[in-house]
Amino acid sequence: MSKFINDVIEKKRREFQIISQNRSVPSAIMNGVIEHRNISYLADGNQAHTLDVFFPADQGGTLPVVINVHGGGLVMGNKEFNRYFCANLCKQGFLVFSIEYRLAPEVTVFRQLDDVTAAIDYVDLVCGQYGGKAGEVFMVGDSAGAFLILYTAAIQRNRKLANVMSVMPAKLPIEKIALISGMFYTTKLDSIGMFLPESLYGKDYRKKPFYPYLDPGHIDVCLSIPPAILFTSRHDNLRRYTRRLANAMAKYNVPYILRDYGSNPSLTHAFPVFSPGLMQSKQAVEEIGNFFRGKYNILLE
Repeated sequence: MSKFINDVIEKKRREFQIISQNRSVPSAIMNGVIEHRNISYLADGNQAHTLDVFFPADQGGTLPVVINVHGGGLVMGNKEFNRYFCANLCKQGFLVFSIEYRLAPEVTVFRQLDDVTAAIDYVDLVCGQYGGKAGEVFMVGDSAGAFLILYTAAIQRNRKLANVMSVMPAKLPIEKIALISGMFYTTKLDSIGMFLPESLYGKDYRKKPFYPYLDPGHIDVCLSIPPAILFTSRHDNLRRYTRRLANAMAKYNVPYILRDYGSNPSLTHAFPVFSPGLMQSKQAVEEIGNFFRGKYNILLE
């Protein structure tokens, strides 16, 4: 990796820290939510291999399970940034696990996928202890997190894809996924595809067997995606990615719902995560809950 790219990534990480520190979020979002934080899902002492658990304070009976994967362009971000989003989701009646993972370029995308699958396997072991239903497990991710859960779920359903990416699929079945402002196309000739690929996949990645499958619209990937709800907005800088993936899913008759929010300038990239106090963010979280529970007919325009 060149010094220039390394310097850009470090700059982006510093900018993210400033955004995280200066973000204003209503503290009342956490009311009624119990958290258990920084639980290791791999016994290696690596802080990147930890997760947080959120469950309703008034929990009665068992709950469906949601596993959240944070965004950050695969090179930055952390689970703490998604804390308030996870609390909103928890209040919809879910046991929520929010996971950390190692960042690129210190590791490749495939090792990040290993982290996600290791976390899922850990959830499989412990979700019953928190009152979770192992038979009702869903995933949600924003931006780069959406990319990771899409491939995690597709690999689980497609052994060929798992083999070519050298990732062992998670054992716990993922029933549905929610994709928020997904960073789905990492090798297109745009500001992402021209900047990141070697940091994510290594040198000469175009010559590798996995290269064709880095397009989620590839038939083998797309047909392996479980039912999904996709979120974007007019001011989402990756809106074209979500709409492109939705078109591919429509082409191959993969079940999906596309939620493209309007022109409100507050609804920027991954707004349910970045701005969890907004009315529209709470609506989006409610829609995710309804989708996971199978209540398709009450989604709102």
